[in-house]
Amino acid sequence: MRTSEDALIRRAQALDPGALAELYDRHFDGIYRYLYTRVRHQADAEDLTEQVFLKMVDSIQRYRPRGVAFSSWLYRIAHNLLVDRYRRAGREAVELSADVQDGRPQADPAMMAQNSEDRRRLMQAIERLTPEQQQIITMRFIDGLDVEEIARLTHRRPGSIHSMQHRALASLYRFLLEQEEVEARHA
Repeated sequence: MRTSEDALIRRAQALDPGALAELYDRHFDGIYRYLYTRVRHQADAEDLTEQVFLKMVDSIQRYRPRGVAFSSWLYRIAHNLLVDRYRRAGREAVELSADVQDGRPQADPAMMAQNSEDRRRLMQAIERLTPEQQQIITMRFIDGLDVEEIARLTHRRPGSIHSMQHRALASLYRFLLEQEEVEARHA
């Protein structure tokens, strides 16, 4: 049986190596996927993921839940590292990879071009979501987690996740319609 997250965090705050290792094991995959979908480069994603966990160890003694799930705290560290990385590079942060594949075979060049354009529009719309909505959409549709798992990781109720997902999808739909209207006016 897994140790409750609160007890595990308290042990980690006392710098218990076993507790720190378990937090790393529990959250590594999600943080890595989050970063990889943004930087689209394995070595960079691995480096950033390690930085997230080094920062976790450096600052875990100051962590206070205050209604925020531990995983959300880690995602915030990851987000801040991405922002710093892109500032140093002199570019704007890309919130989600334009390389997300939809899993369908794509042999027709015209279809490939349309799918690429559709992905570009979707990524632009996703970038307009709040960071919390982006996190839910990423966890649900890119990481493939179910609502129950997201609720557990974010310390929220499944109904809250459903509601956040619904609002995020409604916003995406609205943003995509706005893009179509703008593009139609300029065509």
